[in-house]
Amino acid sequence: MGLFDKQYQEIKAFLSRKQNERNVTELLHPHETRWPSEKNRNLVLGPDTAVELGNPRDASASFLLWVNDPSLLKNGRISVVGPDLPQLIGQRVPFGRVVIVGGTDFNAENSYDRYREMELLRYDIHMKGYMMRAVSQYGREWSRVSREALEKGFSFEVLGGAIVDQYRSLSYIRAVEVIFVTAGRDDVQTLGQTGEGVLSIISAMNKMADEMSFDCDTCEYTAVCGDVAELRSMRGALQRKGTASHA
Repeated sequence: MGLFDKQYQEIKAFLSRKQNERNVTELLHPHETRWPSEKNRNLVLGPDTAVELGNPRDASASFLLWVNDPSLLKNGRISVVGPDLPQLIGQRVPFGRVVIVGGTDFNAENSYDRYREMELLRYDIHMKGYMMRAVSQYGREWSRVSREALEKGFSFEVLGGAIVDQYRSLSYIRAVEVIFVTAGRDDVQTLGQTGEGVLSIISAMNKMADEMSFDCDTCEYTAVCGDVAELRSMRGALQRKGTASHA
């Protein structure tokens, strides 16, 4: 069992429905992605934009979750629900992105620290012609791809491959899958509903770890912890850690 078992099953069901509709392209990333980097200078202005994904006026959903059984994932799989970037030139579209990672030893003691490390990687993509802005606490992501990048072959295979490389660089990650959704507002909003469940669990975890708050009677995440046994285990681990540090 894991923190996000329910949400993982929801994502599997979503992909299965889209596959039945023949609206999923599956790619596999076996090798390291090679794309020019433009760290700290990667600005894509409006006139240079070929595709805009997840504009604040459109639907957007972006989140990360992990499973404790890497064999559940096909390492390096990139699933594209809807058109790929070259088919979206000149458009502004709703956008969803999900990263699923698998490891064998996520537990109550290490999950919070690992989450913080993985979350920081989210902002560490510096690919020439790709500009990303994320608001993780709201589960949203807004990005732009330049015309020049598309002309040179940028696609979800390239972007997804870079994301896979990022997370596979962590010693405790054994498998990574990435899902992109451009099929339309309804599909992105469906994904966003799953994302809300993920963010509720993350928010509860953050509250416990950052505030060392364990008063269940006054906590707004009591219902979440009641449904997720791993959060209760984490609460106990953090309490023990806090007690030990003051001993």
